[in-house]
Amino acid sequence: MNTLALQSGEDGGARTAAAEVYGRLRVDILSCKLTPGSRLRFEDLKEAYGVGISPLREALSRLVASGLVTTEGQRGFRVAPASEADITDIAMVRKEIEGLALRMAVGKGDDAWEANLVAARHKLALLERRNAKEEVNEEEWEARHRNFHLALIQGCGSPWLVHLAELLFDQFDRYRRMSVKHSLSGEPTSLEHQRIMQAALDRNADGAVGMLHDHIDQALSLILSTGISTPA
Repeated sequence: MNTLALQSGEDGGARTAAAEVYGRLRVDILSCKLTPGSRLRFEDLKEAYGVGISPLREALSRLVASGLVTTEGQRGFRVAPASEADITDIAMVRKEIEGLALRMAVGKGDDAWEANLVAARHKLALLERRNAKEEVNEEEWEARHRNFHLALIQGCGSPWLVHLAELLFDQFDRYRRMSVKHSLSGEPTSLEHQRIMQAALDRNADGAVGMLHDHIDQALSLILSTGISTPA
């Protein structure tokens, strides 16, 4: 194998390792396994995630860009802190960004957008119904919940709006998951999801955006009333 091909393979392996550890760190931060404000020491992370310094540094840099990790100059990395002021600000911006994207999607969305939205809602509803009878995988529910909210706005035609909505959704959900013992939603939230989707499919932009804003406001009220604390 020539040197260029070997180097390309090594680079590809490093990128794969960085992407994998980024995904694992992101899940552990969102689920509060890594608690707000906690130090992210390279030696601890190397042992916990089984990767070297280079993939860890790349993954942490991506998490800094998404706002889930902060830097301390030359002193390393920490999980982003949490506060009532921060989640209130996140909720306000999320409503503006996600509401705008949803309004645009309702106006521009095509048959593929409708089909994808219905499929995402159905997959989430299956877990919601199953959760009433048996314990389901929480991370699977979180992934389907996120996919449903993103499916609502995918038809907006603006990659930047979708990207910003993704960042804000993750920030908001970190607080939701740290403020309640179990993050799996019950019947009221399931009905809210159904009604938001139906309004979007009916091309009722005002109704869909209004219900989305109420949905976010209700979640914020629950977070603030429960208190911002990290799981034991």
